[in-house]
Amino acid sequence: MKRRLLLWLLLLAAAVGVARGQDTVTRHDTVLLLRTDTVFLTRTDTVTVRVVDSSMLRNVQEREALMAEKEKFYKEIFTKSGVDQNKIEADRDHYRHLVDSLNQLVRTAELENVRKEEANKYLLQRAKDAEARVAEATNRKKKVRAIQGIAMRFYRTPNWEVRLQPAAEAGTYNKVLRNRNAGNIEFDFVTGASVMLWDLTQYFNKDHKSVKLGETKLKTPELRKFDQDFAYDVGIYVGFGGSNLFKNFYVGPSFRFVDFFYFTVGVNIAEYNVLVSGYEEGSVLKSETIDDVTAKSWLLKPFLALSIDLDFLSYIKK
Repeated sequence: MKRRLLLWLLLLAAAVGVARGQDTVTRHDTVLLLRTDTVFLTRTDTVTVRVVDSSMLRNVQEREALMAEKEKFYKEIFTKSGVDQNKIEADRDHYRHLVDSLNQLVRTAELENVRKEEANKYLLQRAKDAEARVAEATNRKKKVRAIQGIAMRFYRTPNWEVRLQPAAEAGTYNKVLRNRNAGNIEFDFVTGASVMLWDLTQYFNKDHKSVKLGETKLKTPELRKFDQDFAYDVGIYVGFGGSNLFKNFYVGPSFRFVDFFYFTVGVNIAEYNVLVSGYEEGSVLKSETIDDVTAKSWLLKPFLALSIDLDFLSYIKK
């Protein structure tokens, strides 16, 4: 009897709620209520009730209203100021592209700086190597130096031949000796070594002043000093030249000046093809041949030579 009375009361309450315009909650629905709201349930085991404070809901509504008001305010500002939204977008894209271009330029400049730094390191190393080569070439403690140059010797290498010349009798000819390489001076390419005997560097690099010689008041020429110190020395030169290296030698004193240059005066000792005794240029041969009237012989002839240090030549090539 009590259960039936309770069921009737619940049905009556539901009917009153519907009559008042309240929403009907179906099975497994979630209901969001304010603390001041009233709910009538027919089955409480099928409805989930969540209670929210009315002040929190009011804050949410106020924030949404404020955001809408701000958006409206900004739109009014853009409209009144005449600002073109498309132009703003275009300007923004332009400046973004400009920033990207600047970043690319900065990147390129950084790569170029790295490349230049590496190139400078390479050039610095080459400069150090060049300084080392110059120091080696101008090393004044070095006693023996290889040099190469041109020698002028006062004897030409004979080149004998037989020529036919008309004889006094008509229709006959004489065989006459002739030298196709006649003359007194011949140049030769020489290579050798100079051994330093006396170092004259200090003498040539000191200040030279003119002095009076007795009552005649003669003055010695004043030697002007160079802007830097150069090496000078006197030594002995031994070298060889020509195509026949082992039969063409040069020996004599050498003078080194301005670090790399050598002036040499001496004797050339070489093997030449000369006429045997009893024959000379212009002699008339009968039945003899060139081999019959010539022979190999060693001769000593004077020469002058100007040479350059090979260290200096190698430095120039590099």
